[in-house]
Amino acid sequence: MNMPISFFKYFPAPKYIGMPHVGFDISSNAIRYIELVKSPKGLTLGRFGTQELSTPVVFDDKLASNQDLILSLKKLQKANRFNFVEISIPEEKAYLFTMEIPSGESETVRNHIEFHLEENVPIALADAVFDYHIIKKGNKKGVDFASVSVVPRVVIEDYISLFEKCGMTPVSFLIENQAIARSIISLEDMGTYLVVNIGKTKTVLSVVSEQAVQFTSTVNIGGEDFATAIAKENSISKEEAEKMIRDKGFSRTENNNDFFLSLINVASALRDEIQRVYMYWLSHVDKVGKDTSAPFNILLTGRDSSIIGFREYMALSLKVPVDLANVWVNVLSFDQEIPPIEHLDSLNYATVIGLALPKSRY
Repeated sequence: MNMPISFFKYFPAPKYIGMPHVGFDISSNAIRYIELVKSPKGLTLGRFGTQELSTPVVFDDKLASNQDLILSLKKLQKANRFNFVEISIPEEKAYLFTMEIPSGESETVRNHIEFHLEENVPIALADAVFDYHIIKKGNKKGVDFASVSVVPRVVIEDYISLFEKCGMTPVSFLIENQAIARSIISLEDMGTYLVVNIGKTKTVLSVVSEQAVQFTSTVNIGGEDFATAIAKENSISKEEAEKMIRDKGFSRTENNNDFFLSLINVASALRDEIQRVYMYWLSHVDKVGKDTSAPFNILLTGRDSSIIGFREYMALSLKVPVDLANVWVNVLSFDQEIPPIEHLDSLNYATVIGLALPKSRY
């Protein structure tokens, strides 16, 4: 998240906070990074890449003590000479809530949030880092609504220690689903979306409305679960299962009924979780004065969301529009430039693109 005033009580804001930076995302199995460079024509793609990790990251452990992770980051820094970085925080390490706030100056709003913080999250104010986004002017005079995100201070300190050990200086942080929303939803778009980010081992579901993440949930279902189901059904390796999924997808024929049903069993479990979040939003949306009849689309990110027929299955099952996200919508126009990252692979870069976008846009 963008570093709030409360955090800088402990870490003074450096002068280079507005300097160009590289977006970094650490997942359980890989490090991704991307750089967006300003040019006379706008933004263009700079350095980017994915570093697979030999040992899965355990986020409950201290990252600054993970020697394999430190070694990988040091190699990336040595090869690229990265200086300033913005880092994603996993959704499960953060808290998000919506609350009424008094209309007024930022100091008034922040003081109000500080006063009510411990009513909404299980963290003492002294141990918390928070930021907020005003999402709606209230119907009552002098009252607005805000989306508030909170991260334990020890988590931020751990990331700072990790990157400084590797020769890089963190300039700010953003929760992963907030970074994804920045990259895939146009700056002018105030609509409501359910963003489904499918990773290897988990899927993060985020309701984004008026440019702010207003609800989020993590589901322990990811791309590996599709491969595991197929491998078990056919007594083959995960690598062979992944190839079968890429080739066949959700296409049903007389000869692959068992294969199809194995995929559907996993997909339906994920669909049920998406439906649960959708119904929760509709039942609680009136608390912030939203229109429950407003269009509600689903955007898919993560390469595993691009399985042949998966989007169509979700759209048919949920009876709402479902699309693959365009991670470049706030970076470039395809009429002017075609990025060197293959389209399906770009779905894995949504988080770091959101991190790398210039802060002057927000």
